[in-house]
Amino acid sequence: MTAQAFVPYFDLLLSIALGMARIYPVAYLVPVFCFQHLRGLPRHAVVFALGMLPAPGIRQALIDAQVNWLSLAGLMFKELVLGFLLGVLLAMPFWLYESVGALLDNQRGALIGGQLNPALGTDTTPLGLLFKEMTILLLVTTLGIGTLTQVIWDSYLVWSPTVWFPLPGADGFGVFLGLLAEMFMHMMLYAAPFIGLLLLVEFSLALLSLYSPQLQVFVLAMPAKSLIGLGFLLFYLPTLWDAMTGRLGRYGEIRHLLHLLLQAP
Repeated sequence: MTAQAFVPYFDLLLSIALGMARIYPVAYLVPVFCFQHLRGLPRHAVVFALGMLPAPGIRQALIDAQVNWLSLAGLMFKELVLGFLLGVLLAMPFWLYESVGALLDNQRGALIGGQLNPALGTDTTPLGLLFKEMTILLLVTTLGIGTLTQVIWDSYLVWSPTVWFPLPGADGFGVFLGLLAEMFMHMMLYAAPFIGLLLLVEFSLALLSLYSPQLQVFVLAMPAKSLIGLGFLLFYLPTLWDAMTGRLGRYGEIRHLLHLLLQAP
């Protein structure tokens, strides 16, 4: 076989690499791909397998555009930036509920060890990890992974891999800041009942300490808040579950948000 016979395969590999450039940040940021547990070759294999799906269309676009090596490097960087933006949009529901769990753990005193000694602190909290895993389970069992990956494939229709310079839309920064503001607002809204209850518990213990000065309120507060808070959480979980379902159901809106965030060609 001559070297010319390998050209189609080489072009296909370049197309897969360009597809991986957009998918890699998404897979790294979105917890459903479990990249915190995958290391080395398995991680690259997952992204490679996903990159094979848009590769035929990317290959044809590269042939039509006649790009050189320098242009290909620039397109790779552009795809990484777009993948990062897409990953942030897709990861927001997971970050939202993980942050809700972190607020609950902080209020009940589960993170006090890390506050007294930062070297003891961890990146995730018990309830934060639980809520994140619940969100992953809900996505897989109700909507399916295809709902998430379909957003990635739709992004190629909004912005082709061979088109340069994804400039912000007319109100792109405002739309993005609005999404962040909405996420933080819902984070406080979902955590407010739990936090309000534990503040009442702390207030009650403070009143109790006035009439019993020898009582070790600081020692008593943490187990009391944990028991009462986790008991309340059993009744509050169905509400959070419904909120998670509604939040994940909005994945279909991300394609329209991309039109607002970026000036699509």
